[in-house]
Amino acid sequence: MVIEIDTVRAAWAAGRAARNGWLTVPDPHLVEVVAAYAAGHDVLDALTLDLQHGLFDRAGTAHAVRAIEAHGLAPLVRLPAVEESTIGFVLDLGVRGVIAPMVSDVDVAAELVAACRYPPAGRRSFGPVRTALRAGADPVAAADTVLAFAMIETADALDRAPEIAAVPGLDGLFVGPGDLGVALGLGPAQDRGEPAIHDAFRRVLDACAAAGVRAAVHATDPGYAAARAADGFALVTTWSDVPALAAGLDAAKAGFVA
Repeated sequence: MVIEIDTVRAAWAAGRAARNGWLTVPDPHLVEVVAAYAAGHDVLDALTLDLQHGLFDRAGTAHAVRAIEAHGLAPLVRLPAVEESTIGFVLDLGVRGVIAPMVSDVDVAAELVAACRYPPAGRRSFGPVRTALRAGADPVAAADTVLAFAMIETADALDRAPEIAAVPGLDGLFVGPGDLGVALGLGPAQDRGEPAIHDAFRRVLDACAAAGVRAAVHATDPGYAAARAADGFALVTTWSDVPALAAGLDAAKAGFVA
């Protein structure tokens, strides 16, 4: 039986947080450059393709998954919504986990899990586009190891975090600080330090600990991500394409002295 290497779970087995990168630009060459460098220099364990706010279409998603897998990182997808056909499509491509946005109650979290698992555990349709290509592959067994994260991005979700975390089959909660900050009246931002946000982090961490699942969080600054890993988050975004490009341009401007 062949199941793809899961570098996220490997990081957890080694006793550390998994380092995640975030991609919104749907250029296959950029994806491959990032994946090759990140794998070759031990920068990341996973790369997430953002299908909610990124520009990936179905073909672009398939090309990106291939590029990420080719360099030994775990491909993940942030879904546009909890919708069965999209979830089935990306899982059939071989992604190792999905991150569902705006999950505000137990029912939606349960729908997410059901869409990720084959019957009788769920209702995923069987159509292994890429997951059955290798000799000895077992798509059904591989489906049991796919990660399913529900994003906590609303005030209702934060209040219901203990119940959502306890949904059977869910692997964890993923904090989206931008939308959560908007929901809490703080406005949009990343890498933020407001007491209300850090209180929200603690509530999510406690909910996950009580349910025996893992907590994840989005960031754009590696130092901030490291601090969140020290807090107990098991999956942290340490790099994101557009903020990184902007930071590189700022550094080029500051560093050029004619």
